[in-house]
Order: sequence, then structure tokens, then C-alpha cells
Amino acid sequence: MSEAELYYARTGNSLRAAIAVELAGLEVRKHELNLPGGEHKQGWFIELNPAGAVPVLVERDGDATRVLTQSGAIMAHLVDRHRPDLWPATPAEKSRCMASFIAALSDVAVQNGLARYLESMPEASRFVFGRLIDSIRAAFAPVARQPFLCGQSKTIADYAHLPVIYMRGHALAAMPEFEHVGAWLARMQDEPAVARAIEYAGMQLKS
Repeated sequence: MSEAELYYARTGNSLRAAIAVELAGLEVRKHELNLPGGEHKQGWFIELNPAGAVPVLVERDGDATRVLTQSGAIMAHLVDRHRPDLWPATPAEKSRCMASFIAALSDVAVQNGLARYLESMPEASRFVFGRLIDSIRAAFAPVARQPFLCGQSKTIADYAHLPVIYMRGHALAAMPEFEHVGAWLARMQDEPAVARAIEYAGMQLKS
């Protein structure tokens, strides 16, 4: 009998993994880590992930144990196994979707994290936040003419982008040019799997 555990905190990357877990319908034991208290740097957790970062998904099946880190890898793994319908059907469509998926994990997520952690350096933070806004503008251009990032249906790309858009929802709502992104976010939050993940792993910034 297989068992799974999710180690997470209220971070964008953790929310991405939590969404994947909920989309997969996977029953997991959830462990919320106290990041301010340094729990992710304790020895027992470093044994799971030497990088000392969340999320971590542990799957056990008999004597076999799989430890997955990196929210994108966790999402791709669970979607491939349990929700392959979230990948487009044709190779060309899948390639375009993959490009958006990767942008969510690299440009968007990295710039979002840097803007947060550079808050003690306002000029640097503003610069990176501007780059984040540029990346969101580019990534969400398709949503100005269609309901989801890769067409008429949700794909893995939509779920990969959701954590940063949810986290920055208040700031984006104050920018008229991102009205279509706010409408997309509302459509995404209507999904029960997303709502469940947000309940235990989501966070929003005030600005």
C-alpha cells in the first residue's frame, strides 16, 4: 500500500505542490513547517532535502521510497501519473504549454521571491518587482483573448502560475491593465482542488 507525505509552508512553491496533490486526489499526511523558527534547517529535514527548502513530497510503496523536491517537478510528476489530461493533446500545443509552465517556475516565481526578500533594499526590490510585472504581462497575454493560458481549457501551466498570481493578487488588482488576470484568477479559484490547496498552503501579500 502506497503512502505519501507533503512537507510545506505557506509559500508560493508549497502552494504549487499542494495544488498538484489536490488535483491528483492524493491522500497525504501534511506537515506544515515553521520557516521563521528554522524548522526547515533542522537535521531531520535536511536528510529529506539537503537544500533545506519546501516543498518536499515523500512517496512510499512497500520498501521503495521516492523523495521529490522542487514544486515544478512535484507538479509534473503528479499530473503525469494522475491527470495527464492537463497536458495539451498535440506536440505543438504541449510545447507552448511547456514554455508557459517553465516561465512560471523560472522568471515569474524567481522574480517574485527576490522582490519579497529584497524588501530591506527598496530600490532593488522595486527593480525586481518591475521585472516580475513584465514577466506576468508577457505570460498572461494569451488570457486577454482566451479563458486560460493555453486555450479554452485549464492546463498544467495555469496551475503552475497560480501561486504567484494569488500571492500578488492585491497588487495586480490595483493595475487596470491586469483586469484579465484578475478574471483568470477568479476562474481558477472556483475549482475545489485549488480552493482546498489555498486553505492550507496559500498566502497573499497586502501589496
